[in-house]
Amino acid sequence: MKHLKLSILLLFVTFITACSMTKINTTTTTFYTPEFTSSGSIVVIPADIENSNSLEFAHYKQKIEEKLRLSGYSIAANSDTAEYIAIVAYGIDEGETSIISTPIFSSPNALHGGRLANPKHRYSMPSYHRRVVGTSTSSITTYNRALALDIVEAVSLKSGSEDNAKKVYESRVKSIGECGVVAGVFNELLKAMFTKFPGENGQTITAKIPYDGQC
Repeated sequence: MKHLKLSILLLFVTFITACSMTKINTTTTTFYTPEFTSSGSIVVIPADIENSNSLEFAHYKQKIEEKLRLSGYSIAANSDTAEYIAIVAYGIDEGETSIISTPIFSSPNALHGGRLANPKHRYSMPSYHRRVVGTSTSSITTYNRALALDIVEAVSLKSGSEDNAKKVYESRVKSIGECGVVAGVFNELLKAMFTKFPGENGQTITAKIPYDGQC
């Protein structure tokens, strides 16, 4: 009996923990060429040249390199020695604020119930009635967060013209939520992008990514 009670308690705690875990909804769209393979040397650079010396980008770059390494690439020291170049962009909009109305209920009042006078008698639990006594309003702001990754053949950029870039892979991850900072959800966006990499060509996949960070 003691072991049974312990098992029930553990199941209850697991259920509560699972229900309370926050998740981020993501949408990932991926395209790549028929001959695409995740192998060879690669270097990660920002789409915006102004981010080249950004500490924020340097932080993200390490995370992206690790994902690429685990996917089969070797990380090159620079674009001169790399076979491929991974171009990364990320961003967030200014957010959209909505007003939410929430009903305010009165304290519950017991309407009927009973007590067990005889073990053979049925017992009905008390039922309660609550009525709406007002409403409260609050505002919520949601943001569009995005992460983009293009992989191009390094030799195609040697001419210095972006028009000659030969792209072999592209992926876009989008998410909408209350966190208005890219750093607060970057890990989740990256996880969605590299789930089953390279993913289904030409498909849009939705996923709920567990979130245990802070924003």
